[in-house]
Amino acid sequence: MSDTFNEKALMEHVDGDVEFLEETVGMLDEDGPALLEQIRVAAASGDAAALVKPAHTLKGMLANFCADPAESAARDLEMMGREQRLADVRAAVDKTQRETLRLIEALKQYLRMKME
Repeated sequence: MSDTFNEKALMEHVDGDVEFLEETVGMLDEDGPALLEQIRVAAASGDAAALVKPAHTLKGMLANFCADPAESAARDLEMMGREQRLADVRAAVDKTQRETLRLIEALKQYLRMKME
C-alpha cells in the first residue's frame, strides 16, 4: 500500500479502469506543475487572494487520486489564502509541491506496475 495514495480506494474510484486512470494521471502531470507555479507566485508576492483559486483547483485534482497527504497540503494552502494567514506560506507551498510531485511519481510507478 502506498503512503501517497490509497490504491484500493483509487481503483474503486475509477471503476478499475486503468486506461482512464492513466489519462487522469496525465492531466495531473500536465496541469499540476502549472498550478504549483501559480501557487508559488501568489505566495511569493504575498497575495492571499491569488493563492486561493489555484490551491483549490489543485486540491480538487488531488482528491480524485485518494491522495490524503497531497490533498491535505493543498487544502492547508487554500485555507491560508482564504484566511489571509501567510506567515508560514513558503513552507506550506514547499510541502504541497513535494507531496504533489511525489504523488505524480507514485502514480506513474503504479500505472507501470498495473500495465505489466
